[in-house]
Parts: sequence; structure tokens; C-alpha cells
Amino acid sequence: MSYSSAGLVEKGRVMPGDVLATIEEFLPGEGVYVDGERGLIRAAAPGVAYLDMSRRVAYVKPHKKPQTPGLGSEVAALVTGVRGDLVVAEVYGVVRLSPKPSWLYELPSPYSAAIPISQIADEYIKNIEDYYRVSDWILAKIVSRTPPFTLSTVEPKYGVVYAMCSRCGAVMEFQSERSMKCPRCGNVEKRKVSIHARSRLLRIRLVRNLVVYRR
Repeated sequence: MSYSSAGLVEKGRVMPGDVLATIEEFLPGEGVYVDGERGLIRAAAPGVAYLDMSRRVAYVKPHKKPQTPGLGSEVAALVTGVRGDLVVAEVYGVVRLSPKPSWLYELPSPYSAAIPISQIADEYIKNIEDYYRVSDWILAKIVSRTPPFTLSTVEPKYGVVYAMCSRCGAVMEFQSERSMKCPRCGNVEKRKVSIHARSRLLRIRLVRNLVVYRR
């Protein structure tokens, strides 16, 4: 954090969902939104956060050039439908999975996408819901050039990283590359699970930037 003679406090780089201040201390400016449930002012876009101490305004100066995914991008997406031999999803952010998983940036708005059954896994698929279900957060790779994107999850690094138990609603944990287990009720459900589902840091980042963002 640095201070200027004009009373402007730079809080550094932020990602969507990061907290800038409380609504009791500051007014929301550009590039932020109010989390009314917690009384917080959060960043709405990637950029640099500032606190204007004279006007008591918190705002974010966004990065100049909007970033968009393309062919070969690795992305985080939410499954929104399972229809016959197709999984429908919305792409919310771009990630990098090697040499280690890391979050790159949030998209200004979600992109529509789909996973054809041939791009789900490198095996015969009898029941597509044994691989993905609605509300699963997944990692995938874009294999088309323009939206609506076609996604692929064939490689082991792609698949579910965050899923809710269909029995009790708790967040499920990695059990194997083909199943997740509920730590609360013990329910085991089939999924096509990413090997990165074991990464606690990545799961926290997804929840922080994506689940909060969608409220």
C-alpha cells in the first residue's frame, strides 16, 4: 500500500471479489460492487484498487485491455445443462495449469460453451451424468476459435474441481479420477474429476472469484 500527497491510497492489484473497504467507511466508485450481505465494497473487475481519502470513495481502475480466451486457453466453467450427448457450460475465467495451477483472470461476462460427448473423456460413455452434473465447476480447454466455444476435458488435468453433494449439499472432496466423496454424509458420486481437484488453493480461488462473483 502507498500514500500520495492528494490523500489517495493505492491498495494494489485486485481480482473480482477482493475486498476494498466497508460501506461504513467509504462510498462505492467505479469498478466495484457492494456486497450488501456483509457490508463490504468488492472489486468488480481485475485492476488496481484505490481509496480516495478526501472524498471517501473506493474504486478500481481496470486493466486497459480486456482479456478474452481463445483456442487452446485453459478455462474454469460452470456446467449449466446436460442434454443427451452434450454438456452445456458457461466459461467464467482463464487459468494456467502448468507447472502448477494458478488463476489468471476473470472474464467481464461469461461465454457460452459446450462439451460434445466425444470431448468428455477418452473412453466409451454410457451415461453422461456419470461424468458431469449441473452446478459442477470444471476445468477445460477451448478447442474452437470463436464463441460459443467447444470445450474438451479428455486429458486427466481437466474435469470437475468443485461439486456439491446431491444428497446433503456439502462440498464434495476428491476421491479418485472417477469419483468424489461427501465428507459430511459419505455419499460417493461418479464424476470425471480433474487431478487438480486436490489443489485446495485452486478450489478456494474458484470459490472466491467465481461463486462470489455470480451472486
